Amino acid sequence: MHFKEFIARFKESGTFNVRTSAPSLEEQAKKELYEELSDKTIANIIREHHDIKVTDTLVESYKQLASSNIFSVDPVVQSIRSINKLDRLVENKLHYVLKDNTIVAISAGTQERLNNLLQNQTEVIEYMRESKDNFMHVLSKLEEN
Repeated sequence: MHFKEFIARFKESGTFNVRTSAPSLEEQAKKELYEELSDKTIANIIREHHDIKVTDTLVESYKQLASSNIFSVDPVVQSIRSINKLDRLVENKLHYVLKDNTIVAISAGTQERLNNLLQNQTEVIEYMRESKDNFMHVLSKLEEN
């Protein structure tokens, strides 16, 4: 019996399931909650904050960015996240998952201040996304000023 025949026999019997890095339950729930938001709602949020043409691709990009919990100073991302039930579990706090997998939570006031100060500072934002230490370093430097 060849390997392909062996696999085919299990597939036919329904006793062979292949799973490749299935998303966690939390990831699935988050994705579903963002997918529940209508494209029209997200398009309206984008129009509120930016004077750009809203396309389906842009709407999908914002859904992905908001559901990733990556640090952002884009007000559209924060508005989308404020609608999501899962992102409102800790009142008046926004949480982000950094590249080193640490989670940071900041107040809405701190987020607003960062939005104003870091609006066109992509290098600083990327630096903050790397780790908790980098994130806290930037916050402490901003506090000094």
